[in-house]
Amino acid sequence: MGRDQNIRLLPPELQNQIAAGEVVERPSSVLKELVENALDAGATRIRIQIRDGGQSCIKVSDNGTGIAPGQLELAVTRHATSKLESLQDLQKIASFGFRGEALPSIASVSRFRIASSREDGEGSVLEVLHGRILRQDRTAMPRGTEVEVNDLFANVPARLKFLKQPATETRKCSDLVTRIALANPHVDFELLNGDRTVHRFLAGQDLMQRLAAIWPREVVESLHAVSYEDGPFRVSGLAGDPAVAQARPDRILVYVNTRPVQDKIVQSAIREAYRGRILGKEYPQAVIFLQLPPDEVDVNVHPAKTEVRFQDEGPVFRAVRRAVLQSLEHSFHQPGPGDQAMPLSIGQIQATLPAMAASQTSPTQFWIEREQADLSYDQPWPQKFASSAAAQQLFEPQDSDAFSPDRQPRPTVPAPSAAPGLAYLGQFASTYLILSSKDEITLIDQHAAHERVLFNILRTQGSRGERRPLLLPIEMPLHPAQSARAQEIWTELDGLGFSLELAAGPLLLLNSIPALLTPTKAREFLEDILTEKAVSMEDIWAVMACKAAIKAGDTLNADEALALVDSWQRLPDRNYCPHGRPVALRWGVGELEKMFKRRS
Repeated sequence: MGRDQNIRLLPPELQNQIAAGEVVERPSSVLKELVENALDAGATRIRIQIRDGGQSCIKVSDNGTGIAPGQLELAVTRHATSKLESLQDLQKIASFGFRGEALPSIASVSRFRIASSREDGEGSVLEVLHGRILRQDRTAMPRGTEVEVNDLFANVPARLKFLKQPATETRKCSDLVTRIALANPHVDFELLNGDRTVHRFLAGQDLMQRLAAIWPREVVESLHAVSYEDGPFRVSGLAGDPAVAQARPDRILVYVNTRPVQDKIVQSAIREAYRGRILGKEYPQAVIFLQLPPDEVDVNVHPAKTEVRFQDEGPVFRAVRRAVLQSLEHSFHQPGPGDQAMPLSIGQIQATLPAMAASQTSPTQFWIEREQADLSYDQPWPQKFASSAAAQQLFEPQDSDAFSPDRQPRPTVPAPSAAPGLAYLGQFASTYLILSSKDEITLIDQHAAHERVLFNILRTQGSRGERRPLLLPIEMPLHPAQSARAQEIWTELDGLGFSLELAAGPLLLLNSIPALLTPTKAREFLEDILTEKAVSMEDIWAVMACKAAIKAGDTLNADEALALVDSWQRLPDRNYCPHGRPVALRWGVGELEKMFKRRS
Protein backbone atom coordinates (compact mmCIF):
# COMPACT_ATOMS: atom_id res chain seq x y z
CA MET A 1 0.00 0.00 0.00
CA GLY A 2 1.51 3.36 -1.02
CA ARG A 3 2.19 6.20 1.41
CA ASP A 4 -0.51 8.89 1.75
CA GLN A 5 0.60 11.79 -0.47
CA ASN A 6 -1.55 14.45 1.24
CA ILE A 7 0.29 17.47 2.66
CA ARG A 8 -0.16 17.85 6.40
CA LEU A 9 1.15 20.07 9.19
CA LEU A 10 3.75 18.34 11.31
CA PRO A 11 3.01 17.95 15.03
CA PRO A 12 4.74 20.59 17.22
CA GLU A 13 6.88 17.90 18.91
CA LEU A 14 8.23 16.73 15.53
CA GLN A 15 8.80 20.33 14.38
CA ASN A 16 10.89 20.97 17.48
CA GLN A 17 12.92 17.78 17.04
CA ILE A 18 13.71 18.73 13.44
CA ALA A 19 14.78 22.19 14.61
CA ALA A 20 16.84 20.55 17.34
CA GLY A 21 18.83 18.76 14.64
CA GLU A 22 20.06 22.18 13.46
CA VAL A 23 20.44 24.02 16.76
CA VAL A 24 21.39 21.24 19.21
CA GLU A 25 24.40 19.40 17.85
CA ARG A 26 25.97 18.33 21.14
CA PRO A 27 25.99 19.32 24.84
CA SER A 28 28.23 22.35 24.22
CA SER A 29 25.71 23.78 21.74
CA VAL A 30 22.98 23.42 24.38
CA LEU A 31 25.24 25.19 26.86
CA LYS A 32 25.93 27.98 24.37
CA GLU A 33 22.22 28.75 23.95
CA LEU A 34 21.57 28.74 27.69
CA VAL A 35 24.53 30.97 28.58
CA GLU A 36 23.72 33.42 25.79
CA ASN A 37 20.12 33.62 27.04
CA ALA A 38 21.50 34.50 30.48
CA LEU A 39 23.65 37.25 29.00
CA ASP A 40 20.71 38.62 27.02
CA ALA A 41 18.82 38.78 30.32
CA GLY A 42 21.51 41.07 31.74
CA ALA A 43 23.06 38.53 34.12
CA THR A 44 26.23 39.53 35.97
CA ARG A 45 26.67 36.12 37.62
CA ILE A 46 26.35 32.79 35.78
CA ARG A 47 26.92 29.39 37.37
CA ILE A 48 27.20 26.29 35.15
CA GLN A 49 27.28 22.66 36.19
CA ILE A 50 27.68 19.65 33.87
CA ARG A 51 27.86 15.89 34.37
CA ASP A 52 29.09 13.21 31.96
CA GLY A 53 30.18 15.79 29.40
CA GLY A 54 26.74 17.43 29.58
CA GLN A 55 24.80 14.39 28.38
CA SER A 56 23.48 13.48 31.84
CA CYS A 57 23.00 17.02 33.10
CA ILE A 58 23.55 20.66 32.18
CA LYS A 59 22.42 23.26 34.70
CA VAL A 60 22.76 27.02 34.16
CA SER A 61 21.76 29.53 36.87
CA ASP A 62 21.87 33.31 36.47
CA ASN A 63 20.83 36.53 38.23
CA GLY A 64 19.29 38.13 35.15
CA THR A 65 15.91 39.82 34.77
CA GLY A 66 13.97 36.55 34.84
CA ILE A 67 10.77 35.51 33.07
CA ALA A 68 7.25 36.43 34.15
CA PRO A 69 5.22 33.46 35.52
CA GLY A 70 2.68 33.53 32.72
CA GLN A 71 5.34 33.40 30.00
CA LEU A 72 7.25 30.24 30.85
CA GLU A 73 5.11 28.14 28.53
CA LEU A 74 5.73 30.64 25.72
CA ALA A 75 9.49 30.33 26.40
CA VAL A 76 9.37 26.70 25.22
CA THR A 77 7.08 27.45 22.27
CA ARG A 78 8.79 27.57 18.89
CA HIS A 79 9.33 31.04 17.35
CA ALA A 80 8.31 32.81 20.56
CA THR A 81 10.90 35.42 21.61
CA SER A 82 11.18 38.71 23.46
CA LYS A 83 14.11 39.90 21.34
CA LEU A 84 12.46 40.70 18.00
CA GLU A 85 9.29 42.51 17.01
CA SER A 86 9.75 43.43 13.35
CA LEU A 87 11.86 42.87 10.23
CA GLN A 88 13.77 46.05 11.06
CA ASP A 89 14.90 44.46 14.35
CA LEU A 90 16.24 41.46 12.41
CA GLN A 91 18.42 43.77 10.33
CA LYS A 92 20.19 45.23 13.39
CA ILE A 93 20.36 42.43 15.93
CA ALA A 94 22.11 43.37 19.15
CA SER A 95 21.19 40.28 21.22
CA PHE A 96 22.75 36.82 21.10
CA GLY A 97 19.45 34.97 20.64
CA PHE A 98 16.58 36.00 18.40
CA ARG A 99 15.11 32.94 16.63
CA GLY A 100 12.91 31.62 19.42
CA GLU A 101 14.04 28.07 18.60
CA ALA A 102 16.65 27.17 21.21
CA LEU A 103 14.58 26.34 24.31
CA PRO A 104 11.81 24.41 22.52
CA SER A 105 14.45 22.50 20.51
CA ILE A 106 16.36 21.57 23.66
CA ALA A 107 13.18 20.65 25.52
CA SER A 108 12.15 18.32 22.70
CA VAL A 109 15.24 16.09 23.09
CA SER A 110 15.68 16.05 26.87
CA ARG A 111 14.07 16.05 30.29
CA PHE A 112 13.84 19.82 30.72
CA ARG A 113 13.17 22.07 33.70
CA ILE A 114 13.09 25.88 33.82
CA ALA A 115 12.49 28.03 36.90
CA SER A 116 12.47 31.81 36.86
CA SER A 117 11.59 34.84 38.94
CA ARG A 118 11.43 38.58 38.32
CA GLU A 119 12.07 39.37 41.99
CA ASP A 120 13.56 37.60 45.01
CA GLY A 121 10.95 35.35 46.55
CA GLU A 122 8.29 33.63 44.51
CA GLY A 123 8.88 32.42 40.95
CA SER A 124 7.48 29.79 38.65
CA VAL A 125 8.69 26.44 37.35
CA LEU A 126 7.95 24.45 34.20
CA GLU A 127 8.91 20.83 33.49
CA VAL A 128 8.93 19.32 29.97
CA LEU A 129 9.67 15.79 28.77
CA HIS A 130 10.62 15.39 25.12
CA GLY A 131 8.53 18.41 24.13
CA ARG A 132 5.46 17.61 26.31
CA ILE A 133 4.69 19.83 29.28
CA LEU A 134 4.48 17.75 32.46
CA ARG A 135 4.09 20.33 35.22
CA GLN A 136 3.81 24.07 35.80
CA ASP A 137 3.84 25.46 39.35
CA ARG A 138 5.07 28.13 41.75
CA THR A 139 8.46 27.93 43.45
CA ALA A 140 10.54 29.98 45.87
CA MET A 141 13.80 31.30 44.37
CA PRO A 142 15.98 34.41 44.06
CA ARG A 143 15.70 36.77 41.09
CA GLY A 144 16.97 35.16 37.89
CA THR A 145 16.58 31.94 35.92
CA GLU A 146 17.71 28.35 36.35
CA VAL A 147 17.56 25.88 33.45
CA GLU A 148 18.29 22.19 33.88
CA VAL A 149 18.68 19.80 30.94
CA ASN A 150 18.84 16.08 31.79
CA ASP A 151 19.27 12.95 29.67
CA LEU A 152 20.05 14.81 26.47
CA PHE A 153 19.11 12.84 23.31
CA ALA A 154 17.65 9.95 25.35
CA ASN A 155 14.69 9.89 22.95
CA VAL A 156 16.92 10.26 19.86
CA PRO A 157 19.34 7.29 19.98
CA ALA A 158 20.70 8.10 16.52
CA ARG A 159 21.96 11.45 17.83
CA LEU A 160 23.17 9.99 21.09
CA LYS A 161 25.56 7.56 19.41
CA PHE A 162 27.35 10.42 17.66
CA LEU A 163 28.46 12.00 20.93
CA LYS A 164 32.13 11.62 21.83
CA GLN A 165 33.55 10.32 25.10
CA PRO A 166 32.50 12.36 28.17
CA ALA A 167 36.02 13.79 28.49
CA THR A 168 35.84 15.16 24.95
CA GLU A 169 32.38 16.65 25.43
CA THR A 170 33.51 18.16 28.75
CA ARG A 171 36.44 19.83 27.04
CA LYS A 172 34.15 21.29 24.38
CA CYS A 173 31.86 22.67 27.07
CA SER A 174 34.86 24.14 28.88
CA ASP A 175 36.16 25.76 25.68
CA LEU A 176 32.74 27.25 25.02
CA VAL A 177 32.50 28.80 28.48
CA THR A 178 35.98 30.29 28.29
CA ARG A 179 35.32 31.81 24.85
CA ILE A 180 32.17 33.51 26.13
CA ALA A 181 33.88 34.58 29.37
CA LEU A 182 36.69 36.32 27.45
CA ALA A 183 34.15 38.62 25.77
CA ASN A 184 32.22 39.44 28.96
CA PRO A 185 34.68 40.59 31.63
CA HIS A 186 31.88 42.25 33.66
CA VAL A 187 30.24 38.86 34.32
CA ASP A 188 31.22 36.37 37.03
CA PHE A 189 31.39 32.85 35.54
CA GLU A 190 31.77 29.55 37.36
CA LEU A 191 31.95 26.17 35.59
CA LEU A 192 31.70 22.93 37.57
CA ASN A 193 32.22 19.42 36.25
CA GLY A 194 30.23 17.38 38.75
CA ASP A 195 31.10 19.08 42.04
CA ARG A 196 34.58 20.18 40.98
CA THR A 197 35.21 23.75 39.84
CA VAL A 198 36.87 23.80 36.43
CA HIS A 199 36.91 27.57 35.84
CA ARG A 200 36.08 30.61 37.92
CA PHE A 201 36.28 33.99 36.26
CA LEU A 202 35.65 36.90 38.59
CA ALA A 203 33.78 39.97 37.41
CA GLY A 204 36.14 42.84 36.67
CA GLN A 205 39.05 40.74 35.41
CA ASP A 206 40.63 42.01 32.21
CA LEU A 207 41.21 39.94 29.08
CA MET A 208 44.83 39.16 29.97
CA GLN A 209 43.87 37.90 33.43
CA ARG A 210 41.23 35.57 32.01
CA LEU A 211 43.57 34.24 29.34
CA ALA A 212 46.15 33.51 32.03
CA ALA A 213 43.76 30.88 33.40
CA ILE A 214 43.56 28.93 30.14
CA TRP A 215 46.72 29.61 28.09
CA PRO A 216 50.38 28.87 28.94
CA ARG A 217 52.17 31.64 30.81
CA GLU A 218 54.78 32.19 28.09
CA VAL A 219 52.03 32.71 25.51
CA VAL A 220 50.09 35.16 27.67
CA GLU A 221 53.25 37.11 28.50
CA SER A 222 53.95 37.48 24.78
CA LEU A 223 50.58 39.14 24.03
CA HIS A 224 50.33 42.83 23.20
CA ALA A 225 47.36 45.11 22.78
CA VAL A 226 45.53 45.62 19.50
CA SER A 227 43.63 48.89 19.16
CA TYR A 228 42.55 50.43 15.88
CA GLU A 229 39.66 52.45 14.47
CA ASP A 230 38.75 53.01 10.85
CA GLY A 231 35.43 54.74 10.27
CA PRO A 232 32.67 52.47 11.61
CA PHE A 233 35.11 49.65 12.36
CA ARG A 234 36.77 49.26 15.75
CA VAL A 235 39.27 46.44 16.28
CA SER A 236 40.67 45.57 19.71
CA GLY A 237 42.13 42.61 21.55
CA LEU A 238 45.53 40.98 21.88
CA ALA A 239 48.09 39.61 19.42
CA GLY A 240 50.92 37.21 20.23
CA ASP A 241 54.63 37.37 19.55
CA PRO A 242 55.42 35.61 16.24
CA ALA A 243 58.24 33.78 18.05
CA VAL A 244 55.71 31.68 20.00
CA ALA A 245 53.53 30.71 17.02
CA GLN A 246 52.21 27.15 17.10
CA ALA A 247 51.19 24.37 14.74
CA ARG A 248 47.43 24.58 15.43
CA PRO A 249 44.89 27.38 14.84
CA ASP A 250 42.99 26.85 18.11
CA ARG A 251 44.33 30.03 19.72
CA ILE A 252 42.94 32.39 17.10
CA LEU A 253 39.71 33.62 18.71
CA VAL A 254 37.41 35.95 16.76
CA TYR A 255 34.46 37.98 18.06
CA VAL A 256 32.09 40.13 16.02
CA ASN A 257 30.10 42.55 18.18
CA THR A 258 31.12 40.37 21.19
CA ARG A 259 29.66 37.25 19.51
CA PRO A 260 32.21 34.37 19.26
CA VAL A 261 32.27 33.26 15.62
CA GLN A 262 34.26 31.24 13.12
CA ASP A 263 34.89 33.66 10.27
CA LYS A 264 37.31 33.06 7.42
CA ILE A 265 37.58 36.74 6.47
CA VAL A 266 38.77 37.87 9.89
CA GLN A 267 41.00 34.81 10.38
CA SER A 268 42.60 35.37 6.97
CA ALA A 269 43.24 39.02 7.82
CA ILE A 270 44.95 38.01 11.08
CA ARG A 271 47.18 35.47 9.34
CA GLU A 272 47.99 37.94 6.57
CA ALA A 273 49.24 40.42 9.20
CA TYR A 274 51.68 37.73 10.39
CA ARG A 275 52.83 36.97 6.84
CA GLY A 276 56.62 36.91 6.72
CA ARG A 277 56.83 36.71 10.51
CA ILE A 278 55.82 33.07 10.96
CA LEU A 279 56.19 29.96 8.84
CA GLY A 280 53.40 29.05 6.45
CA LYS A 281 52.46 26.01 8.55
CA GLU A 282 52.31 27.99 11.81
CA TYR A 283 49.46 29.88 13.45
CA PRO A 284 49.68 32.89 15.77
CA GLN A 285 47.84 33.45 19.02
CA ALA A 286 45.31 36.27 18.83
CA VAL A 287 42.06 37.34 20.43
CA ILE A 288 40.37 39.85 18.15
CA PHE A 289 37.18 41.81 18.80
CA LEU A 290 35.60 43.49 15.79
CA GLN A 291 32.90 46.08 16.48
CA LEU A 292 30.82 47.44 13.61
CA PRO A 293 27.26 48.71 13.11
CA PRO A 294 24.72 45.84 13.39
CA ASP A 295 23.30 46.62 9.95
CA GLU A 296 26.76 46.00 8.44
CA VAL A 297 26.75 42.32 9.46
CA ASP A 298 24.21 39.51 9.08
CA VAL A 299 24.25 37.09 12.02
CA ASN A 300 21.21 35.19 10.72
CA VAL A 301 23.14 32.87 8.36
CA HIS A 302 23.56 29.76 10.52
CA PRO A 303 21.11 28.06 12.92
CA ALA A 304 23.75 27.91 15.65
CA LYS A 305 24.74 31.56 15.00
CA THR A 306 28.45 30.65 14.79
CA GLU A 307 28.96 32.33 11.41
CA VAL A 308 28.31 35.83 10.09
CA ARG A 309 28.20 37.52 6.72
CA PHE A 310 29.56 41.02 6.21
CA GLN A 311 27.89 43.51 3.93
CA ASP A 312 31.31 44.49 2.54
CA GLU A 313 34.16 42.08 3.26
CA GLY A 314 36.99 44.24 1.85
CA PRO A 315 36.96 47.02 4.49
CA VAL A 316 36.60 44.42 7.26
CA PHE A 317 39.64 42.50 6.00
CA ARG A 318 41.72 45.67 5.70
CA ALA A 319 40.74 47.00 9.12
CA VAL A 320 41.58 43.76 10.93
CA ARG A 321 44.82 43.23 9.02
CA ARG A 322 45.93 46.81 9.67
CA ALA A 323 45.02 46.59 13.36
CA VAL A 324 47.08 43.44 13.96
CA LEU A 325 49.94 44.64 11.75
CA GLN A 326 50.10 47.91 13.66
CA SER A 327 50.33 46.01 16.95
CA LEU A 328 53.09 43.74 15.61
CA GLU A 329 55.12 46.62 14.23
CA HIS A 330 54.79 48.60 17.44
CA SER A 331 55.29 45.77 19.93
CA PHE A 332 57.62 43.27 18.28
CA HIS A 333 59.88 45.45 16.15
CA GLN A 334 63.02 46.12 18.13
CA PRO A 335 64.50 49.47 17.10
CA GLY A 336 68.20 49.51 16.67
CA PRO A 337 71.03 51.79 15.57
CA GLY A 338 70.34 53.21 12.14
CA ASP A 339 66.70 52.06 12.21
CA GLN A 340 64.63 53.73 9.52
CA ALA A 341 60.93 53.96 8.83
CA MET A 342 61.16 53.03 5.16
CA PRO A 343 62.56 49.87 3.48
CA LEU A 344 66.22 50.06 2.62
CA SER A 345 66.74 51.86 -0.67
CA ILE A 346 69.30 50.96 -3.32
CA GLY A 347 71.40 53.95 -2.27
CA GLN A 348 71.33 52.86 1.35
CA ILE A 349 72.42 49.36 0.38
CA GLN A 350 75.35 50.90 -1.48
CA ALA A 351 76.27 52.98 1.54
CA THR A 352 76.39 49.89 3.74
CA LEU A 353 78.76 48.05 1.43
CA PRO A 354 81.88 50.21 1.23
CA ALA A 355 83.64 48.31 -1.54
CA MET A 356 80.57 48.46 -3.71
CA ALA A 357 80.05 52.16 -3.05
CA ALA A 358 83.65 53.02 -3.77
CA SER A 359 83.66 51.17 -7.07
CA GLN A 360 80.20 52.30 -8.15
CA THR A 361 79.33 48.65 -8.71
CA SER A 362 75.67 48.10 -9.60
CA PRO A 363 73.32 47.86 -6.60
CA THR A 364 73.24 44.11 -6.35
CA GLN A 365 76.52 43.20 -7.99
CA PHE A 366 78.60 43.11 -4.80
CA TRP A 367 76.67 40.16 -3.41
CA ILE A 368 76.09 38.60 -6.81
CA GLU A 369 79.82 38.28 -7.39
CA ARG A 370 80.20 35.86 -4.53
CA GLU A 371 78.06 33.26 -6.34
CA GLN A 372 78.78 34.14 -9.93
CA ALA A 373 82.54 34.67 -9.98
CA ASP A 374 83.89 32.36 -12.70
CA LEU A 375 80.78 30.16 -12.06
CA SER A 376 83.21 27.78 -10.33
CA TYR A 377 81.22 26.57 -7.34
CA ASP A 378 83.88 24.21 -6.10
CA GLN A 379 85.95 27.09 -4.73
CA PRO A 380 85.35 28.62 -1.32
CA TRP A 381 83.53 31.92 -1.71
CA PRO A 382 86.35 34.31 -0.67
CA GLN A 383 88.69 32.75 -3.26
CA LYS A 384 86.05 33.01 -5.99
CA PHE A 385 85.28 36.60 -5.10
CA ALA A 386 88.93 37.63 -4.90
CA SER A 387 89.56 36.33 -8.39
CA SER A 388 86.50 37.92 -9.98
CA ALA A 389 86.57 40.91 -12.27
CA ALA A 390 84.49 42.95 -9.87
CA ALA A 391 86.87 42.24 -7.03
CA GLN A 392 89.82 43.31 -9.16
CA GLN A 393 88.00 46.53 -9.92
CA LEU A 394 87.25 47.07 -6.26
CA PHE A 395 90.76 46.62 -5.01
CA GLU A 396 93.01 47.74 -7.90
CA PRO A 397 94.29 51.38 -7.86
CA GLN A 398 92.04 53.86 -9.65
CA ASP A 399 93.24 55.34 -12.96
CA SER A 400 94.88 58.78 -12.86
CA ASP A 401 91.83 60.44 -14.40
CA ALA A 402 90.06 59.93 -11.13
CA PHE A 403 92.32 62.61 -9.62
CA SER A 404 92.65 65.03 -12.53
CA PRO A 405 92.12 68.75 -11.72
CA ASP A 406 88.75 68.94 -13.50
CA ARG A 407 87.29 65.94 -11.60
CA GLN A 408 86.40 65.57 -7.94
CA PRO A 409 87.98 62.62 -6.13
CA ARG A 410 85.62 59.88 -5.01
CA PRO A 411 84.69 60.14 -1.35
CA THR A 412 86.47 57.86 1.06
CA VAL A 413 84.04 55.34 2.53
CA PRO A 414 84.91 54.15 6.04
CA ALA A 415 85.29 50.45 6.68
CA PRO A 416 82.13 48.77 7.92
CA SER A 417 81.68 48.35 11.63
CA ALA A 418 79.04 47.07 13.98
CA ALA A 419 76.50 49.53 15.35
CA PRO A 420 77.64 51.58 18.37
CA GLY A 421 77.81 49.38 21.43
CA LEU A 422 78.02 46.18 19.38
CA ALA A 423 81.10 44.07 18.76
CA TYR A 424 81.41 41.49 15.98
CA LEU A 425 82.96 38.35 17.44
CA GLY A 426 83.03 36.12 14.38
CA GLN A 427 81.21 33.43 12.45
CA PHE A 428 80.07 30.14 13.96
CA ALA A 429 79.66 26.99 11.81
CA SER A 430 80.01 29.17 8.70
CA THR A 431 76.32 30.00 9.23
CA TYR A 432 75.78 32.25 12.24
CA LEU A 433 77.25 35.69 12.90
CA ILE A 434 78.03 36.40 16.56
CA LEU A 435 77.69 39.89 18.02
CA SER A 436 77.86 41.10 21.58
CA SER A 437 76.97 44.19 23.53
CA LYS A 438 77.32 45.08 27.17
CA ASP A 439 74.19 43.19 28.22
CA GLU A 440 73.37 40.86 25.33
CA ILE A 441 74.77 38.31 22.90
CA THR A 442 73.18 37.87 19.48
CA LEU A 443 73.36 35.09 16.87
CA ILE A 444 72.32 36.08 13.34
CA ASP A 445 71.42 33.51 10.69
CA GLN A 446 73.38 34.88 7.72
CA HIS A 447 71.10 33.29 5.11
CA ALA A 448 67.91 34.62 6.75
CA ALA A 449 69.43 38.09 7.19
CA HIS A 450 70.57 38.25 3.56
CA GLU A 451 67.16 36.95 2.43
CA ARG A 452 65.51 39.86 4.23
CA VAL A 453 67.92 42.40 2.71
CA LEU A 454 67.41 41.07 -0.81
CA PHE A 455 63.64 40.83 -0.33
CA ASN A 456 63.54 44.53 0.58
CA ILE A 457 65.62 45.38 -2.49
CA LEU A 458 63.22 43.43 -4.71
CA ARG A 459 60.19 44.99 -3.07
CA THR A 460 61.71 48.47 -3.46
CA GLN A 461 62.75 48.12 -7.10
CA GLY A 462 59.47 46.44 -8.05
CA SER A 463 59.47 45.60 -11.76
CA ARG A 464 62.80 47.24 -12.55
CA GLY A 465 64.95 44.17 -12.08
CA GLU A 466 68.38 44.13 -13.68
CA ARG A 467 68.99 41.33 -16.17
CA ARG A 468 72.03 39.44 -17.39
CA PRO A 469 72.08 38.05 -20.95
CA LEU A 470 73.20 34.45 -21.44
CA LEU A 471 75.53 33.36 -24.24
CA LEU A 472 73.43 30.25 -24.81
CA PRO A 473 69.75 30.01 -23.85
CA ILE A 474 68.83 27.63 -21.06
CA GLU A 475 66.17 25.13 -22.14
CA MET A 476 63.50 24.03 -19.66
CA PRO A 477 60.98 21.31 -20.64
CA LEU A 478 57.55 22.20 -19.26
CA HIS A 479 54.45 20.31 -18.27
CA PRO A 480 51.34 21.83 -19.94
CA ALA A 481 50.22 23.15 -16.55
CA GLN A 482 53.62 24.83 -16.09
CA SER A 483 53.34 26.33 -19.55
CA ALA A 484 49.96 27.83 -18.67
CA ARG A 485 51.35 29.16 -15.40
CA ALA A 486 54.32 30.76 -17.19
CA GLN A 487 51.96 32.62 -19.50
CA GLU A 488 49.89 33.81 -16.53
CA ILE A 489 52.89 35.47 -14.87
CA TRP A 490 54.89 36.34 -18.01
CA THR A 491 54.79 40.09 -17.32
CA GLU A 492 55.91 39.63 -13.72
CA LEU A 493 58.83 37.41 -14.79
CA ASP A 494 59.89 39.98 -17.36
CA GLY A 495 59.84 42.67 -14.68
CA LEU A 496 62.11 40.57 -12.49
CA GLY A 497 64.74 40.37 -15.23
CA PHE A 498 63.86 37.24 -17.22
CA SER A 499 63.84 37.29 -21.03
CA LEU A 500 61.87 34.19 -22.04
CA GLU A 501 60.60 32.41 -25.12
CA LEU A 502 57.99 29.66 -25.26
CA ALA A 503 58.85 27.02 -27.87
CA ALA A 504 57.14 23.85 -29.03
CA GLY A 505 57.32 20.91 -26.67
CA PRO A 506 56.39 22.93 -24.63
CA LEU A 507 59.86 24.28 -23.95
CA LEU A 508 60.85 27.43 -22.07
CA LEU A 509 63.97 29.25 -23.31
CA LEU A 510 65.84 31.53 -20.90
CA ASN A 511 67.73 34.20 -22.84
CA SER A 512 68.37 36.52 -19.90
CA ILE A 513 68.07 36.00 -16.17
CA PRO A 514 67.86 38.36 -13.17
CA ALA A 515 71.23 39.75 -12.15
CA LEU A 516 70.71 38.38 -8.65
CA LEU A 517 70.65 34.75 -9.81
CA THR A 518 73.13 32.32 -11.25
CA PRO A 519 71.87 30.20 -14.17
CA THR A 520 71.41 27.22 -11.86
CA LYS A 521 69.49 29.26 -9.31
CA ALA A 522 67.42 30.90 -12.06
CA ARG A 523 66.31 27.49 -13.27
CA GLU A 524 65.51 26.35 -9.72
CA PHE A 525 63.57 29.57 -9.15
CA LEU A 526 61.42 29.03 -12.25
CA GLU A 527 60.77 25.40 -11.34
CA ASP A 528 59.45 26.53 -7.96
CA ILE A 529 57.38 29.39 -9.35
CA LEU A 530 55.84 27.35 -12.16
CA THR A 531 54.70 24.64 -9.75
CA GLU A 532 52.77 27.41 -7.95
CA LYS A 533 54.86 27.39 -4.79
CA ALA A 534 54.41 31.17 -4.99
CA VAL A 535 51.18 32.93 -5.82
CA SER A 536 51.55 36.65 -5.04
CA MET A 537 54.42 38.96 -5.99
CA GLU A 538 55.55 38.90 -2.36
CA ASP A 539 55.79 35.10 -2.62
CA ILE A 540 57.81 35.42 -5.82
CA TRP A 541 60.18 37.97 -4.28
CA ALA A 542 60.61 35.70 -1.24
CA VAL A 543 61.55 32.71 -3.43
CA MET A 544 64.01 34.80 -5.45
CA ALA A 545 65.58 36.25 -2.30
CA CYS A 546 66.00 32.73 -0.93
CA LYS A 547 67.66 31.49 -4.11
CA ALA A 548 70.02 34.48 -4.33
CA ALA A 549 70.97 34.79 -0.66
CA ILE A 550 74.23 33.49 0.78
CA LYS A 551 73.82 30.02 2.22
CA ALA A 552 74.55 28.25 5.45
CA GLY A 553 78.14 27.07 5.18
CA ASP A 554 79.40 30.10 3.21
CA THR A 555 82.44 31.62 4.88
CA LEU A 556 82.40 35.42 5.32
CA ASN A 557 85.30 37.60 6.33
CA ALA A 558 84.78 40.31 8.93
CA ASP A 559 84.10 43.13 6.43
CA GLU A 560 81.56 41.06 4.52
CA ALA A 561 79.80 39.98 7.72
CA LEU A 562 79.69 43.55 9.06
CA ALA A 563 78.40 44.89 5.76
CA LEU A 564 75.58 42.37 5.84
CA VAL A 565 74.77 43.06 9.50
CA ASP A 566 74.79 46.82 8.87
CA SER A 567 72.43 46.47 5.89
CA TRP A 568 70.13 44.17 7.82
CA GLN A 569 70.03 46.43 10.90
CA ARG A 570 68.62 49.27 8.81
CA LEU A 571 65.49 47.35 7.85
CA PRO A 572 62.28 48.15 9.74
CA ASP A 573 61.01 44.57 9.45
CA ARG A 574 64.24 42.75 10.04
CA ASN A 575 63.33 40.24 12.76
CA TYR A 576 62.06 37.56 10.37
CA CYS A 577 63.03 36.32 6.95
CA PRO A 578 60.35 36.54 4.20
CA HIS A 579 59.28 32.98 5.00
CA GLY A 580 58.76 33.72 8.68
CA ARG A 581 61.90 32.20 10.24
CA PRO A 582 63.64 34.28 12.91
CA VAL A 583 66.79 36.06 11.75
CA ALA A 584 68.35 36.70 15.14
CA LEU A 585 68.31 35.10 18.59
CA ARG A 586 69.32 37.12 21.62
CA TRP A 587 70.27 36.23 25.17
CA GLY A 588 70.59 38.77 27.94
CA VAL A 589 72.81 38.43 30.97
CA GLY A 590 69.86 37.36 33.09
CA GLU A 591 68.88 34.60 30.67
CA LEU A 592 72.43 33.29 30.50
CA GLU A 593 72.69 33.26 34.28
CA LYS A 594 69.53 31.16 34.43
CA MET A 595 70.85 28.76 31.79
CA PHE A 596 74.09 28.32 33.73
CA LYS A 597 72.11 28.06 36.98
CA ARG A 598 73.86 31.05 38.50
CA ARG A 599 70.43 32.16 39.70
CA SER A 600 66.91 30.74 39.65
